[in-house]
Amino acid sequence: MKKGIHPEYHEINVTMTNGKTVKMYSSVKKDLVLSTDNLNHSAWTGQRTNAGDKGRRAAEFKNKFAGFNF
Repeated sequence: MKKGIHPEYHEINVTMTNGKTVKMYSSVKKDLVLSTDNLNHSAWTGQRTNAGDKGRRAAEFKNKFAGFNF
């Protein structure tokens, strides 16, 4: 690796959404407070964010392609 072109890494505190603090290394010198992490993101929790439209999208699809035989 070339010398002098890589950023310096500093130990920072990362605060998760549940208030837990984790120490990590980053090139950013300030502490981070997360608004989204694996505790509340739908990719990890499996919950859909658009649960209010339950069945609406399927009904729109059926109406749009009603003349086709699938």
